[in-house]
Amino acid sequence: MKQKIAFFVALMAAVVVFTGCASIQKTEPAQLNGEKLSASGTPVAHLNAENWGIYFFMIPLITGSTDDPGSMEFLTDTVTVKNTANYLTREAKAMKATHTLDMTSQINVWGWWFYVRSVQVSANAIR
Repeated sequence: MKQKIAFFVALMAAVVVFTGCASIQKTEPAQLNGEKLSASGTPVAHLNAENWGIYFFMIPLITGSTDDPGSMEFLTDTVTVKNTANYLTREAKAMKATHTLDMTSQINVWGWWFYVRSVQVSANAIR
């Protein structure tokens, strides 16, 4: 019985450490092999933002914070297209982009009672 409890505690500790992450990846114009991101304007970057968390049925347990990337939120549903798109456009503005074009989003869910939900948003930042 003690082994089962220790295993469960270790599993929950691992879940807390590796869960609830909001991140953004940038591809700079130099990495685009001379391809333009739009018909007009200067490309700033192609951005891909991701946020994910763990849920129990529809209750968010641990999710990534889009307001403070790299930190977690508890019992707050931050894994939405709205929050992730807001995070991406804030980053585009910080890079001095004036337009965010060709935005796409994707939602993934893995699991049943306890499940992981993730949202990805991609867009081109143009100046």
